[in-house]
Amino acid sequence: MLKTNLSLFVVLLFISASLAGCTSEDAEEIQMFPQFSSVADDGETYDNERMEGNPFIVIFSAEWCNLCYDTMFSIWETEAELPVLVMSTDPAENAGGYTLSEWHDSANASDDQDDDVGITLSSYAFMKGVEAGQELGITSPGTVIFVNSEGIITNTHVGVLDDTALIAELWQEASL
Repeated sequence: MLKTNLSLFVVLLFISASLAGCTSEDAEEIQMFPQFSSVADDGETYDNERMEGNPFIVIFSAEWCNLCYDTMFSIWETEAELPVLVMSTDPAENAGGYTLSEWHDSANASDDQDDDVGITLSSYAFMKGVEAGQELGITSPGTVIFVNSEGIITNTHVGVLDDTALIAELWQEASL
């Protein structure tokens, strides 16, 4: 009887060891947004502690990336005044000859037509984010990351994001 129980135990142990880590093909690795701290164009410091407990969006851009403006305005159009951090992937102090404030002004002006001032991305904070981008493997502009209130990255989109329905869906997932 002892030999039978021992044999059964060994078989069960072998089966459970072979299944370790294979319980779900859909299991995804949880990725946290990296530690960051940066002074934005509004003079405020943004860091993990400040963003803690609230979902937010990070647009990895660059001072010279005019195509990134499409994404910024599409997010604004989807829902104005979302918490958006615009982080430059360019390590130069004034990349493209722009300060952070001039970069923000340029983004605001990009939708102006004749006498129509257009939208002002007033709640967006423009800052350097080279280190955070590098830690995530992002070295060029055009990546949007959605982060939930626990600091977990819920979605990453590479390239221009101008589909407002998709933006709403990705924001909803981050807000859960």
